[in-house]
Amino acid sequence: MVTKKLNETVREFYLTGRLDEDFVMDAVKHTLGGDVERATVSEDRYDHIDFWWNSPRKGRIGIDVKGIKKNKRSDNTQDDTINWLELQGVTGKPGWLYGKAEYIAFRTFSKIIFVNREKLLSFALEKVKNKETVYDTPKECYVPYKRKKWGRDDLAFKALTSDLEEIADFCIDCD
Repeated sequence: MVTKKLNETVREFYLTGRLDEDFVMDAVKHTLGGDVERATVSEDRYDHIDFWWNSPRKGRIGIDVKGIKKNKRSDNTQDDTINWLELQGVTGKPGWLYGKAEYIAFRTFSKIIFVNREKLLSFALEKVKNKETVYDTPKECYVPYKRKKWGRDDLAFKALTSDLEEIADFCIDCD
């Protein structure tokens, strides 16, 4: 029963993620110009690139899309005032902050925030430096969190969307 429920949850997250990727791809193409193409399964899984943007000015750019998340999994609604940043993936390997995308695109209810991945990684490491890891979902932002009790070997933390906007290279309004 647990396995079936987990599989259903994973499938739901996958489909929601694909819709977010499609939304951002469409917004990039129609707002910024150029062409977009979905990354290969291998690029998505190992390089953390959801799609490629063939920018009219800068050439081929890898983008990893992050949809609107919940503050904690048991919440009923999404919260676009926070984003979860992943330092270590569920298998214990480096998380998407260490991927090969040039930009991480964070979707909110009103805009898409594009942050240079290397800048975001530096920001993330500075924010959690010397902080103790917790094993229950923290209420506060910038507290490293592991889901060991759920059989996950990840390390993530919540960041304020407003802080990500401050370090963003650019945004696309979606109103």
